[in-house]
Amino acid sequence: MPKLIVKPSSLKELWKITPALPYKRKYLSGGTDLVNISNAGADDSDCWLDVSALTELWGIKETKSSIFIGAAVKISEIENSVTARRWLPALIAAIPHFASPSLRNMATLGGNAANASPCADGVCALISERASVWLELKGKKRKIPLTGLFLGPKKTALKKDELITGFEIPKWKHTAAYQKLGPRSYFGISKAAVAISADIKAGVAAKVSIALASVGPVIVYAAKTSAFLSGKSLVADVISEAAELVKTEVSPITDTRSEADYRREMCGVLVSRALQGLT
Repeated sequence: MPKLIVKPSSLKELWKITPALPYKRKYLSGGTDLVNISNAGADDSDCWLDVSALTELWGIKETKSSIFIGAAVKISEIENSVTARRWLPALIAAIPHFASPSLRNMATLGGNAANASPCADGVCALISERASVWLELKGKKRKIPLTGLFLGPKKTALKKDELITGFEIPKWKHTAAYQKLGPRSYFGISKAAVAISADIKAGVAAKVSIALASVGPVIVYAAKTSAFLSGKSLVADVISEAAELVKTEVSPITDTRSEADYRREMCGVLVSRALQGLT
């Protein structure tokens, strides 16, 4: 842990003080990832910037066309939000799989994204819900698709000192499912996970968005499988074909948690289970 930890009270103050701070600096809010990294001796930063007090990063807001979730909103706040429960079924379905209740009281969506882990449950769900992410650097703001934030494991498109300020998710009528395979039912890092958001009318999937975690260098948006399912009835043959197709869109690796071939096969199984749960 660095000797210098700074906690600005506003974005204006943050942009004012950063030039005077050590170059090797990192940002934290809940700190659930960064503190663990530091305790393991893998953090070499000279300064941490605690952004948890920035009110600009707080709150869940609803507009006519979208939902905005501030980057510093705790996962447990989202879990208890009436707005989130109404409009973000994939994210709500993923939250019970997100670490432990105590960590959900600390962890934030901003940190889940900035950490750029390919097994991030919150990010996987948000990508299936077609989220965008808002970024800010010294007062200059930009919005990009959430899929565009990730360049590889632990690598993002964030510029130096650019901050994630929140997530914008379009309001669309849909149901969702989240399936996760891990070493245990809960409180574990996934071997593979899938989030599916779908607008289903009279048994026909008008729109489908599928995202998968832990089976690529970043969260995978299964564009081919999503397009294949859109406009189709979710009957057994269609689900079976989708389960085979999704296996061609992932690139899992073998590591201490699982083997690549097993992960690929389970992607098909998880997609099949999720789709069956939506019918």
